[in-house]
Amino acid sequence: MRELESRFRIMVASDFDRTLSSEKDGFVMRREVVEEVNRFSKSYHFVVVTGRERKYMEVLAPGLNPTAWVMENGALLVHKVIDVNAPSNWPSVRTLVEQTLRRRGVRYSRGEVIIYVDGGRSQKLELDVKGASIEWNRNDAMIMPTGVNKGTGLTKLKEALNFQGKVIAVGDSENDFALFKVADFKVAVGNALPEVKREADLVLDEDDGEGVKKLLKMIEEDELKI
Repeated sequence: MRELESRFRIMVASDFDRTLSSEKDGFVMRREVVEEVNRFSKSYHFVVVTGRERKYMEVLAPGLNPTAWVMENGALLVHKVIDVNAPSNWPSVRTLVEQTLRRRGVRYSRGEVIIYVDGGRSQKLELDVKGASIEWNRNDAMIMPTGVNKGTGLTKLKEALNFQGKVIAVGDSENDFALFKVADFKVAVGNALPEVKREADLVLDEDDGEGVKKLLKMIEEDELKI
């Protein structure tokens, strides 16, 4: 029992796109990666922290059963219940954002909280709406309530779980910096951006899901000294 309790004092918080899943596979998780995460989650906390919306995850991560999900870049927490991590005025702010985007002819998609602009960086997207901010994921823009990000979402989840152990965060892109800030140990997969690798405590040789599999093995074999 003590060994099991010790294991549950570790939480892996992993990004999804280009971390758990590969762009080469259309961002669909490989079966062997799903199986490894599910097995690991029986003894440790494993949280998927992603900019993705709920509606995509059944397609992109079929059969995946982590401890919890932090979706929409920190704005939506899913663990037994669904908790929205956004200020009460966000619906009115989001309406202003959408009006601004339509006026500029910018195409976008809308989640339960997030507004997503594919290729926003290529379009040189800028936004001046009070209460809204842009989080970048490589070339794409995620428009969020100001102050809401992967880090604040994970912090809120930790409070809900009453988790007081160590967090190991793994990611690949700019929006993972906020996740790194609330982690005790930072990991970059092999295909991470150079600036993400510079912030990491550990850079894996393997890309995407293969890197995460390697990380889980290292944790189980107690190779990380946190």
